[in-house]
This record gives sequence, structure tokens and C-alpha cells, in this order.
Amino acid sequence: MADERNPNSEFRPRGPLGGWHAWWWVWLVFVMLLVFWFAGWGWWGYGGWWWGNQRAVVVPVTGPGLAVLNASNRQAYVGKPFQANGVIVRNKVNDREYWIGVNSSAPMLVVVSANQNAYGAIASGSRVRVTGTVQKAPPATEAKQDWGLNQNQINRVEHQGAYVQASMIQPAEAIQGRSLE
Repeated sequence: MADERNPNSEFRPRGPLGGWHAWWWVWLVFVMLLVFWFAGWGWWGYGGWWWGNQRAVVVPVTGPGLAVLNASNRQAYVGKPFQANGVIVRNKVNDREYWIGVNSSAPMLVVVSANQNAYGAIASGSRVRVTGTVQKAPPATEAKQDWGLNQNQINRVEHQGAYVQASMIQPAEAIQGRSLE
């Protein structure tokens, strides 16, 4: 069949969907999906640009109080100042008493002074900044009456022989953006 514009040519119909043009669109969509996936989630350990590669902010644990928290004999530090930044609250007893610690060391009791404003935002697992003084642990009956500790906690304080009387305790959120040292 001849083309009306060119009487010497033969009419050759193309295949369905226009031949290679259809495959070109399929490959374009496939490549765009790969780019989108890589940008969002990534692969092979890379987390992506948008939301997969977000890193948690690590608050370093610093301060001279680390020596007390890592010591096996905490009674040797009684009467000395205590200051630690970024320590973890292992257990919150109430708004005035907290067990803090680092790494695998035994947690130490922190008792907030009565004139210190209590932060309700401090919870178990929070990171805090603590300033105070290491004090000699009181007798078990006094600790139970004054602090409301359970028997296991009282035994731990008695065994350690010391606790921290805090003049200041702040959640890490209150100190972000400022130097912790």
C-alpha cells in the first residue's frame, strides 16, 4: 500500500504501542523508583538522604563525678563535690530520688535538695546533669522513712555507704546546645 504523499513508498505499520518508545518509559519509571528508594532509605548499610540516615545525638558522659560512679569504694569520696554530665537515670524513685549510673557500674542514689526545683521531665532512661556533694549514707530506718526506698534500694545504699546530695539536677534537654563541661 502506498503513502499518499509519496507514491513510491510502501506503508509499513508499526507494532503495538510504538515499539521501543514503550520500553523506554518502563525503564525511566524503574530508574526513578530506584533513585527515590535510595534517597529515602538507601541500601547496603547506607540509610538514605532524607530520613533513613538520621543519627542520634550522643551526649558524652563527662565530669569529675565519673570517678565516684566508677569506684568500687564510694565511701572514700564522702564530703567531696560531685558533678557529672550526661549520666543516665537508671531508675526514678520519685521527683526527688534517682538512681544514676554509667556503663555497667552499680547505680548510685541521688537525692535532690528540698529547695531544688524538681523536673517532672526526668524519667528512667533520661540523661541528666547532676551537681552536688557525696554524703555518707544514713541508717536504713532513716533512709526508708525520709526517702521511701524499698528494701533492695536501702540495702544498696547501705552497701555503697554513700549517696549524692544534689544541689542541681537538669534533664539533658535543658542543656542541649551548650557545652556540657
